[in-house]
Amino acid sequence: MLWAFLVVFGAVMNATYYAFIKNMVRGVDPCVLAGGVFLSASAVLFAASAINGFPELGEDFLISVFATGSLNIIATLLYFRVLKTTDLSLAVPMVSFTPAFLVLTSFIILGEFPSVSGIFGILLIVAGGYLLNAGERNSGDAKGPLSGMPNNRGVVTMLAVAFLYSISSNFDKLAVLNSDPLFGSFAIYLVIGGSFLCASFAGNPESGRIYRRHLKKLMLGGAIISLVAMPVNTALTMQIVPYVISLKRMSIIFSVFYGGLLFREKHMWKRTAGALIMVAGAVLIVLF
Repeated sequence: MLWAFLVVFGAVMNATYYAFIKNMVRGVDPCVLAGGVFLSASAVLFAASAINGFPELGEDFLISVFATGSLNIIATLLYFRVLKTTDLSLAVPMVSFTPAFLVLTSFIILGEFPSVSGIFGILLIVAGGYLLNAGERNSGDAKGPLSGMPNNRGVVTMLAVAFLYSISSNFDKLAVLNSDPLFGSFAIYLVIGGSFLCASFAGNPESGRIYRRHLKKLMLGGAIISLVAMPVNTALTMQIVPYVISLKRMSIIFSVFYGGLLFREKHMWKRTAGALIMVAGAVLIVLF
């Protein structure tokens, strides 16, 4: 069960990363923020890889890195935009739908498929998402939350992010299998960070000054996200993608608490109930 402990640690750091972004994104251009954080993370991972020893690269390494890098660039732009306007405890749990999408995408890309109990776990995740959205409405109509989701653009956008992650997670595993968890993560973050660095300078000539002003915070963000990548990508070499990503979604419960404690978000008890049901689904997938 070493892989499970690695993923839970990654989940805690993932929730910390989202809280960090929530705190930073209102005061820093998203492209500057993403460029600084991901390039800082790539530097940390490169140093770790150099100490560990560079791996031999497989033939599918480059295409996997650029595939997941491209998908993550789109997903990052989307969730940065969402976190500007949507409560952390409402937006982040929607990423829990990634395992539901992974049942299809992981089977198509990697030939991996969960057990019957895993399907029940996914149903719990969907039910938790339904209850979480129900906390935003006072209507007694059972269809209320489902009909209300399209009215909350941030929630719908995070659902799209969940789908993008369900594709990119498979290419993350391919990149790692064709290198190792450290070097694979370094290459992926280098592609993402480099792309945002170029975009930031193209859109704002003052980006260099902004980078220097927020350098320490950007480096901190990079250190946090590198502590997500290392344990989670190591776990991907031990277990199938749907199980690893399901357990990684334990980060939602920590995000709910971060939302209440750090950002004074409301409806915490209702959101916690929905998040706990999602987590129960993830646990069911992993344990059985």
